[in-house]
Amino acid sequence: MTPAETVHRRLVDAAGEPLCDSCLALACSVSLVEMRRVIEGLLMTANFQRRDRCISCRRTVPALAFAAKCSHCSRPVLPGEDTLETDGDVFHAVCLRRLASDETIRISRKLSRESQRRIEESRLRLREQR
Repeated sequence: MTPAETVHRRLVDAAGEPLCDSCLALACSVSLVEMRRVIEGLLMTANFQRRDRCISCRRTVPALAFAAKCSHCSRPVLPGEDTLETDGDVFHAVCLRRLASDETIRISRKLSRESQRRIEESRLRLREQR
């Protein structure tokens, strides 16, 4: 794996957790200069962004993080937003509530159709018995 692939995988696997250039260089066993070139390339993509603190060394230095996206709406999950993680998927709290409501509504409609079908069958049987 190249250093760029290693950094990409590390940051994506720990979405939202920023790491500084030094910690990333150490993790990939490359020079700081080489790591900065890799980071410049990653910053060109929309999914990576700079933060002001490294989660690994806890220093207040520029750090790189993968901006997690909501699995429902695909908008970035910003630091401090209400989010929930389910089975490895990250959701905005609002999106997860919407999904849960949609599922409840879908089930309710299905049960309502089934109830209407059974009522109609009962009416037909009553008419046949007369």
